[in-house]
Amino acid sequence: MFRSLPKYSIVLLFALFLSWVYLFPPQVVSSLNTEISDMFFRIRGDIPQSRKVVIVDIDESSLEAYGQWPWSRLRVSELIQKISHAGAGIIGLDIVFAEPDKTSPHTIAAQLKTDVKDLDNYDKILAKTFAATPTIGGYFFRFDKKTHENIPVIPAVFIEKGLQDNHTIPEPEGVVLNIDILQDNLYSSGFLNNLPDSDGMIRSVPLIMRYEGVIYPSLALEMLRIYNNTNTVSIVGDAMGVEKIELGKFNIPTDYAGRLYLNYRSARGYFKYISAADILQGNFNVSDIEGKFVLLGTSAVGLADLKAMPLDNLIPGVEIQANVLDNILQEDYLHKPFNIAVYDLLIIWGIILIFSYIFFNTRVWLLLPVLIVFFVLLYKIFFYLFFDRGIVLDLFFPLAAFLGTFILTAGFNYFSTARQKESIQRIFAKKVSKAVMNDLIKHKNSKVLEAHEEEVAIFFSDIRGFTQISEKLDSSPKLVALLNRYITPMVDDISKHEGTVDKFIGDAIMAYWNAPNKVNDYADKAVQSALRQIELLKVLNNDLHAEFGVKLKIGIGIHTGPVTVGEMGSFDRSDYTIIGDSVNVTSRIEELNKFYGTTLIISKATKEKLKEVYTIRSLDIVRLRGKHKPIELFEVISLGTDESLSTELAHYSRALLYYRSGKLQDACTEFEKLYALYRNNLYHLYLERCRKYIDNGEEAFDLVYSGESRL
Repeated sequence: MFRSLPKYSIVLLFALFLSWVYLFPPQVVSSLNTEISDMFFRIRGDIPQSRKVVIVDIDESSLEAYGQWPWSRLRVSELIQKISHAGAGIIGLDIVFAEPDKTSPHTIAAQLKTDVKDLDNYDKILAKTFAATPTIGGYFFRFDKKTHENIPVIPAVFIEKGLQDNHTIPEPEGVVLNIDILQDNLYSSGFLNNLPDSDGMIRSVPLIMRYEGVIYPSLALEMLRIYNNTNTVSIVGDAMGVEKIELGKFNIPTDYAGRLYLNYRSARGYFKYISAADILQGNFNVSDIEGKFVLLGTSAVGLADLKAMPLDNLIPGVEIQANVLDNILQEDYLHKPFNIAVYDLLIIWGIILIFSYIFFNTRVWLLLPVLIVFFVLLYKIFFYLFFDRGIVLDLFFPLAAFLGTFILTAGFNYFSTARQKESIQRIFAKKVSKAVMNDLIKHKNSKVLEAHEEEVAIFFSDIRGFTQISEKLDSSPKLVALLNRYITPMVDDISKHEGTVDKFIGDAIMAYWNAPNKVNDYADKAVQSALRQIELLKVLNNDLHAEFGVKLKIGIGIHTGPVTVGEMGSFDRSDYTIIGDSVNVTSRIEELNKFYGTTLIISKATKEKLKEVYTIRSLDIVRLRGKHKPIELFEVISLGTDESLSTELAHYSRALLYYRSGKLQDACTEFEKLYALYRNNLYHLYLERCRKYIDNGEEAFDLVYSGESRL
């Protein structure tokens, strides 16, 4: 239990942080949330409408037929009368007539100061039409400055239940009404204001506003009140804000400010549109209007009544009113719960705690499938709540909680596993080489441990005169310290050159290249590591002499050939190693450094694999102990061409050519010169060998040197 505290502490801190961001959200978070909800609308697509709402549209074709807006009130009167005669149930005007009709004859006569009497007053004509038809007018509230116009009269009582001096309902400063003669002859009216979100998108619309202490309804709400034949509207809530609006049989859930979150039916043009020109010309089906809610508005671009909503960036304002009406008529509301903060916070914490437990206890290879499955499940749950249950919850924070929990748990598991892996590696690396360890970790489910054949470059190194050094130190701790000081940099270099250290045999090091991992240019890397170790020892010897009073000399042998690689040993104890004849050959090659007085000897098989340029000379062709087939050996002197040795090596090559051609007298002469000049043990060996053959007769000459007792 206590071992789980650190990881769950991280999760709890994340939950607290996300809760704080939820309660004090920056603008970017709010924008992301609305983007996600908008995406839900786009994924959902169109939904059925009630077909009880019709829009009579003052569209581009109407303006072409009857001239630019504003039209004369006489034409508007004719339009409303024809809509009414077609049997419209109720007519809502998404238009405000805030000024007298300048085209009215009596207005023109007054401007001309004529004495003509009894001229038509188009405003009066429209007022009579309002009085004689089921027309509900529109007006605008102003929030920018206070006005001194009359207040609209609404033939209804608005009762506030539990609001307790609440100020969440919008409170405008002024109002823009129809001119008095028109406003007074309307049975009722409603405001047309749509309050967009900060990004200009209209996602919810106000159904009520408080002006000079009195509640006023929107056009859509007032049309529904009249349709419902009720004179009482209840605004239900508490000190925090509005919860719902009760209107006859309708219980309309709202946010704290009395706004309806719109469940948009579709993009622009989904409702029945009838051109105003067609109404005036009688070119329409009466059945399209009879008994319907008819909204009179405009979609013409030049009249600037186009809005933005999640499904369309250019939708006429009148169609937003249509969506409000249809939402309430079908009662398929989208609403935010009254105490939405509680729900949202519970969801955030629930997701974080539940999924942290799931992710912490899921195998690594299952994490991605589990993530996808639960992501789809959460998407379906929230989609169901949004559109089937009409519950609008915050969508960004559950997503952030889910993905954040996954990232945190995956990250914690990764780093804790990495620390555990490092701990295991430190222990494991002491038992086997780093390459073997890494390969075992990488292929833990494979058959990498099974024995198989591989061509490798095998390396043996040995300290010369180690017995005498042991006697000189006469102390086991000192001897161990000396070996550790020597072996550590040598092993490090082998690893840097991608080699695998197989084992330590007393003072000897055995390593190989190209297993268990494939190594490019493995012969070159083996030889280069050997040359580097020789250089390292030269520097190290200064410290060893100062500390232990000794200087070390080593011999190195490298051979390339096939071996069996794998785990070998008993059931209880085993090693990952290599075995085969090539191992024995390498060991014997290394031993020949004593005989030839060299430091680094490689076989012909290794030389043929080399790709880089080295300073190399052929040492001998020998028949190793227990072997029938001879092998050519080479001394590697340095990486690259050593110009300082070019004269000596050319001389040596000439002498060796005489020897291998059987011209022993010539060879003897050349080796005498070489030994006299360079005092190299190799030249002395060949000199003695030549003299022996000359003394015993040339017929006994054998190019392949056996020397069984020594080789």
